[in-house]
Amino acid sequence: MRSPNRPWRLPALAFWAAALLVLLPPLAVLAYAFSERWDRHLLPEGPTLAWLADVAGDARVRSAAWNSVWVSGAAAGLAVLLGGAASLAGHLGPRRLQKLLDALALLPYALPPVVVAIGALDVFVGRWGDVLDLPTVYIGLLAALLFPLVHQTLSAALRQLDARPLIDASRTLGAPDSLLLRRVLLPMLLPAFVAAGLLAWTTAAMEFVIANLLLAGSLELLQPFINGLRGANGHLAAALVLVSLVITTGLGLLVHLISTWRIPTR
Repeated sequence: MRSPNRPWRLPALAFWAAALLVLLPPLAVLAYAFSERWDRHLLPEGPTLAWLADVAGDARVRSAAWNSVWVSGAAAGLAVLLGGAASLAGHLGPRRLQKLLDALALLPYALPPVVVAIGALDVFVGRWGDVLDLPTVYIGLLAALLFPLVHQTLSAALRQLDARPLIDASRTLGAPDSLLLRRVLLPMLLPAFVAAGLLAWTTAAMEFVIANLLLAGSLELLQPFINGLRGANGHLAAALVLVSLVITTGLGLLVHLISTWRIPTR
């Protein structure tokens, strides 16, 4: 019989087992990126920084990284613009509009990326491929898929600010909605806009399926480039994954700091 004063250790064991399973793949990638070879023994051999140096000096890597930065940045900016306008309109307009936007924000989660990519190939490449610019199509498609992330982030910020009473009080005092947006809501929502933009930018940069199918041969992005590099040089691919992981972690910490930041009241 278990003693009543002795803690039950099964939840702790389950937690550490799950943590080990989650951490093993990143640790294996880390070891592979810093080793000369890992094919003869159980452990990697020859610690080296050569693969990271090759990542920094490869012109193709820099080109793919720059393409990922500006494409994902454009998609994130468009998603923040559309998602921010929709979220503010949903709170300023009737409640039915807010419910409709919440329902539309769930729609991209019901469509697998492969289905979206195949449909985009059929419409934008098979039918209109001669008149449409594929990177522009990809940016618009990615912005639509990022809309739920931006909308939910900004809607949560508006609920945390308790924006409905502010809107009702402003209208009761006769202030126009444009003044309320310019002087109250937008300054208070600035950290949420920045956090939503960084989240959307990171998510767009990590997208692989649609980029691989839609942009193959027209514009090389970092994630498809890493996937194609695995068969040619696994160490270089691991080094690229490590750099991407460090950047993503840094952006995640920045989003956390921005999300917890508050404008001081006077």
